[in-house]
Amino acid sequence: MKKDSLLAIIAGAGVGSRFESEIPKQYLILNGKSVIERAVEPFLCSDYVKKIIIVISKDDLLVNKQSFYDSSKVEFIHGGEKRANSIMNAIESVDLDEYEYVLTHDAARPNINEKDIEILYSDILNKNSCCAYFYSPVYDSIKKVGTETDKTKDKNEYVLVQTPQISKLNELRNALIKCDKSNICIPDESFAIERLGLPISRILGRRSNIKITEKHDFDLLNNFTTRGGTGFDLHRYEDGSGIILGGHMLECNLQIIAHSDGDVLLHSIADSILGASGQGDIGKYFSDKDPANRGIDSKKIIEFCLESLKDKNLEIYNIDATVICEFPKINPHRDLILKSLSKILKTPVERIGLKATTSEQIGIIGKNKAIAVQSFVNLIEVS
Repeated sequence: MKKDSLLAIIAGAGVGSRFESEIPKQYLILNGKSVIERAVEPFLCSDYVKKIIIVISKDDLLVNKQSFYDSSKVEFIHGGEKRANSIMNAIESVDLDEYEYVLTHDAARPNINEKDIEILYSDILNKNSCCAYFYSPVYDSIKKVGTETDKTKDKNEYVLVQTPQISKLNELRNALIKCDKSNICIPDESFAIERLGLPISRILGRRSNIKITEKHDFDLLNNFTTRGGTGFDLHRYEDGSGIILGGHMLECNLQIIAHSDGDVLLHSIADSILGASGQGDIGKYFSDKDPANRGIDSKKIIEFCLESLKDKNLEIYNIDATVICEFPKINPHRDLILKSLSKILKTPVERIGLKATTSEQIGIIGKNKAIAVQSFVNLIEVS
């Protein structure tokens, strides 16, 4: 496997007539990035890909707003009437002697990664095939329709073909030319290679590698693409009559030393939310140098964070937090803390994880002079 040796072609000239959107589906935003940005990114990051040709429509007015637009690795070319024509346009624009293999991918498949490219490259080399593709098994029953009587087929004889695919460049070019001369519709590159009778190989792919065709495909992908953020907060103890944790008062002989109400759990979660949404940390908005924030109820900090998510069309998908302290013991209060968190964060209890541990009597926490919380939040985009 040679680095900087592969050509990649991204088919992005389609208008998505079945998607019923004013914006082409490849330019819709999926958790902070456009669909096409997510589709192109693994090829940009891959050490094996030397050049990426993105096929676009002649009327495309959005590609210049994409993060990859100014990359020296990327070139653009106008598409043809059909997908196969678009791929051929890209192939004809390069020196055929410079590349032995070409990767092809749909701009509307945003859920791939760099490892997929490595797997394809390795497979075509090891199996000495002319094309390698990912597939997904057919899990539902299938029928042939359109006749007087529908006929059930053996699903085990069929697979669903995905991209990316990898092909020998010259063989793919010849296959596309031959199919075009015979006026044969080409659904994907493996089909064209197959028509020439050349060897192909298949690799089990992931069901999550969805091609966005209709609106519900886009909604489904939101379940696979989340934005994560971590948070950490620590506060010292002093003698007192209780601490607030997740908006719930735990009565004990300690209290937290803090500029605010010292709710270390809500502070950590707030930082997770702000981090995941690219907004910094709570110190940016609630400085402990500002007298107005003295004794502030941490629920107000969370309210601010949730409002900021609305502005970005984001919401909390799930939360996981670990409280680290010697005392007080958290488990007896867990259910009440979870109930309080659910109300404050407007998130179902079943999507909130709350754990507790000690520091094994090590350090300031181990000496029962402080409490800390580490948290993680996943955000999803909402329409």
